[in-house]
Amino acid sequence: MIQARQHSGRDNEAARRRAGFSLIELLVVIGIIALLSGLIVPYLLKAKHLAGEKVCASNMRSANMAMRLYGEEYGERYPLEATEHNPHPALVRTLEKYNSGIVDAMYCPQASYLETFAGDPNYTPKGDTDSVIDTPANRAAGRISYVYWSFEANKLKPGGDPSQKKDYWRNFTYFLPRQLNFEGPRFAPGFIAAVEARPPGDPQRMQYEACRSGPAQETWVISDFFRQGAPFPHAREHARGLNVGYLDGHVDLLFGRPRDSYR
Repeated sequence: MIQARQHSGRDNEAARRRAGFSLIELLVVIGIIALLSGLIVPYLLKAKHLAGEKVCASNMRSANMAMRLYGEEYGERYPLEATEHNPHPALVRTLEKYNSGIVDAMYCPQASYLETFAGDPNYTPKGDTDSVIDTPANRAAGRISYVYWSFEANKLKPGGDPSQKKDYWRNFTYFLPRQLNFEGPRFAPGFIAAVEARPPGDPQRMQYEACRSGPAQETWVISDFFRQGAPFPHAREHARGLNVGYLDGHVDLLFGRPRDSYR
């Protein structure tokens, strides 16, 4: 009888050991889970960024439509801003008149990713920063997640030297001030005279001629925010993908350096 109990006890203990996991087994399972997570998470993040990229493209189409509604009332001209870059208080107020929800569309769903590079003073222009996220303060100031290309002058950073190209947010050799209308860009008469006096083959004159003669489907209206040397939006490497909204209303993903394709 005693032997039977001892034998039964040993059987129960063996069953309990068989029902659990050993330390080695747990470590193997944890290792497999960690390995699978390492493989899957990057793809999930990539899918999230690609989805945000599509939302940004939709936002640009909506903003472009509101701009055209403005143009239909004001001589077929797009709104004109002081610079291509933030802040855009007049643009935001203008668009809201034609679409009360358009301000929401002026912020990229991944603006927090962009904010990292917008607020980094190490990117060109050196020493300057910006903010592109959706906050009450940014809405009031007109700081948005996009760059608007119907503008009077290239933006000089605060305290910058007008004679130094490095102190401008955009390279004024390539990103030329102009106002957009339904036909294409209009340039100030003084600028036209100055740029046409430059010799053939001059980079600024070539860019001017490309902008002036570019068709509507190549003429930039709005684009994702970017800074020279920084990663592009949506976790893309620099010069590896930028949403651009064009004068004919479509939005496309641009690859390469923006200054080479700007029209």
